[in-house]
Amino acid sequence: MPVEFRGLGHVFLAVRRACDWYGEIGISIEGSRLERIRTYIETRLLRTDTPEAHELEKLTPRAETYYALSDGAAFGLIAKQLSSLSSNLLPRRTLRDILSGPLVPKEETPASSDGRNKFVELELAAYLSSAGFELKAFDDVAFEFEGVRYYVECKRPFRAGRLEENIDKAYRQLRTKLVGPNDRGIIAVALDKMLGLDRVVQEFPTHSSASEFAEGIAKRLLARVERYQSEWVDPRVVGFYGVIQFISRTESPPSFGPSYNLALLIIATPHSGQEVDFQRLGRMMKRVKTSFGGSVYGDAEPRASSGHLGSRPDAR
Repeated sequence: MPVEFRGLGHVFLAVRRACDWYGEIGISIEGSRLERIRTYIETRLLRTDTPEAHELEKLTPRAETYYALSDGAAFGLIAKQLSSLSSNLLPRRTLRDILSGPLVPKEETPASSDGRNKFVELELAAYLSSAGFELKAFDDVAFEFEGVRYYVECKRPFRAGRLEENIDKAYRQLRTKLVGPNDRGIIAVALDKMLGLDRVVQEFPTHSSASEFAEGIAKRLLARVERYQSEWVDPRVVGFYGVIQFISRTESPPSFGPSYNLALLIIATPHSGQEVDFQRLGRMMKRVKTSFGGSVYGDAEPRASSGHLGSRPDAR
């Protein structure tokens, strides 16, 4: 039996609000990725007589359909969360930059990836804001939690072989930003490109299977990054965010939609004089878990703790 894509109208309204908000802050969307998304939904999905609409009804959408809806929802979230910021804090240049680039990530080249790389930064900022963290800056992202300012350096490697290179660069960049006694650093790594998650639909029997898939990716990332616990000399860099996004289709219940998962990999340990940071990051983990849903996993006191802060399956 065909399954209705229940979130289509909601996503379209979010896209329209994002378009309107861009106009309100004086940034043109003419010829942009956001404008293409709005046009695609209007002309290919809201009409019921198009091949794209038929594919969506059967839960076999093409890549353009998925990214129009996934990125459209993200644009809406970014607009909603950043619209409450003061004008002097608003990252206008980055908001312009994320309008560029192809609709489908697999068409990216290193030369055309800047827009989507910065899109990852603002989407993460929007999710953190939705969890109640106060945004403070956008280079890449800075927010406050319990009187501590966390600077987040975001990377989106194109290939798995460049993960360590990107992490080393982020570490060096963070150390130049941490100047106050209450400054801490977190490296965020978006894994969709390097793992090829942007190229295929992940098939699962249930929603819980999709969550287990994301947790497995987070644990494999932990295995690759826990060595930095002994290599890094700056204790102010305390952890990693793993941003895990993919297309998910489940059999029971039948659904299709984007899954946004955020994992916190804690590098700070109570054994190396970082008890306060370790405990605070645990509370941060619970804050986002409460906002997103999902589950916490990992040993109670592992060498490099990992926590699945939350996931937004957003199955439409």
